[in-house]
Amino acid sequence: MIRKFLLILLPFIAILIIISMPNAYAQEEATSSDGLKFLGSAIAFSSGAIGAGYAIGKAGSAGLAAATEKLELRTQGLIIAALGEAIAIYGIVVALLILGG
Repeated sequence: MIRKFLLILLPFIAILIIISMPNAYAQEEATSSDGLKFLGSAIAFSSGAIGAGYAIGKAGSAGLAAATEKLELRTQGLIIAALGEAIAIYGIVVALLILGG
């Protein structure tokens, strides 16, 4: 139970650290929209990573269980686990789009 709580809490701690860091390379004064941009990208990435971890955990365990009973299902289990990994990639893409705009 404590591990799950820490896994949920750590991205928010990282968000607070990123927001509190001064922007050393900025030539102009930072506005509040810059902080919201970083906050939005951190939420997009962290929720994508948490969702991908959950999906891979569930699909991977089910795929391995199916592969132990029937060896032909091993490839389908790996494909389904790879689709779960795509959720994290979508989270990274959305975070980069938020930062770039």
